[in-house]
Parts: sequence; structure tokens; C-alpha cells
Amino acid sequence: MKYIIIFFLFSLLPFGLTAQETVLPTRNISLVALDKKGRPMERIIVRSLNNANAGMTDRKGLFVFADMTDDDQISILLPKLGETFIPVAGMDSIVVTVRSARRYSYLSNEGKNVLISRQNNTEPTTVLDAQALVERHSYRTVADLLQGQVPGLNISSSTRAGDEANIEIRGQRTLMGSNAPLIVVDGMTGMSLNDINVYDVKTIEVQKGGSSEWGVRGANGVIIINTR
Repeated sequence: MKYIIIFFLFSLLPFGLTAQETVLPTRNISLVALDKKGRPMERIIVRSLNNANAGMTDRKGLFVFADMTDDDQISILLPKLGETFIPVAGMDSIVVTVRSARRYSYLSNEGKNVLISRQNNTEPTTVLDAQALVERHSYRTVADLLQGQVPGLNISSSTRAGDEANIEIRGQRTLMGSNAPLIVVDGMTGMSLNDINVYDVKTIEVQKGGSSEWGVRGANGVIIINTR
């Protein structure tokens, strides 16, 4: 019986080694964001797709991602350009240069300069001076402020206190999924209008078509809010 158990343990050993060999090595990857004059860009939002690495660039335009693997990608959210993904395979450092309001570039692992251009957005865009509107009227919420200000924007308040208002920019595009637009506050996504004090809002930009900048998440339109 003892010999059978020993043989069984040794027979499992190669499988364990094979599993360990498939684990991808990890490393730190630094990202630096620069403007067209080579100056650091602070507070640019970046994140990793495969782990919990997320944050903003510091005063030097730097953010360091820990424990990255070659199958990962870095998401970088650039002003007016939106969110784009950079593959990190074979790279230890990435320098992103914002060349204009519509273009940026970075060096690939092959040393090639990859130039990314934002596509022209032909869909209607409305920009509101929210601060001036609030000074002239009494609004309790951002949804109240938007009501009647943007053509094609439909807002229906919830019957339950504290619930988010139902907002549609492009109409009811799906019966099963959400028709709600993407909310972006000071460059941050995933926020609710209920989280924003209407008196802190400076400007609001409503994009009927946001796919060119924000991908699938902007398919239902985008509401971009800048606070003071």
C-alpha cells in the first residue's frame, strides 16, 4: 500500500510543474503622460484591465502599475480624447504624448510611434453654462437643471425618493438593457447625478453620440460635467 501511495504522489508531480510554468511573470510598468511641449500632465486617470491598479498621474505625469503581465492592457482617459487602451506586452515603460485636442501618440514595444486620432463626432453636442443657469433659477438636482435644456433629452423622475432619474438621450434603444447615458464628472466615470451638488457644477456637455470617444459605454450618449 505504501508503494502505491508513493507512486501516486510522484505521478502528480509533473502536472504541478506544468501548471506553474504557465503562470505569466509580473513586473512594474511606468506610464508618463506629457503634453505636446513635453510638460507633465497631472491627474490623468489610468487603470489596468486585469487587476486593481488604478489612479491618477502625479505632478511628474507618472503612474506606476504593479504586478502587470503581458496579457494586460492600460486604460488612459485623456481630456477631449476619451478612453483608449494600450497593450503592455513587452513594455516596461510607456510615454504618452498628447499632441492636440484630437491626437496623441505612444511608443510601442517595437519602438514605433503609434498615433491615435479621435474620430470626428458628427452627432449633436450641447454645452450648458450650468453655473449661470443655477444663478438665475432654483434647481434642486442636476437632473432638474437639464430638464428642457437639451433637444432630444428625456428625463423622467422616479416615484421613489432618492432613486436616480431616468435619462435618455437617444431614446429607448433596447428593451432589456440600459438606455442610460454615460456620466463623466471631472474625468471620472461611473458616478451618479445624485452624487453631485448642483451648485458645484460649472459646465455640462451633452453628447448625443459618444461612441467615437468612449466606445461601447458611450453608445447611449454621454453627459460630461465639470465642477468648480
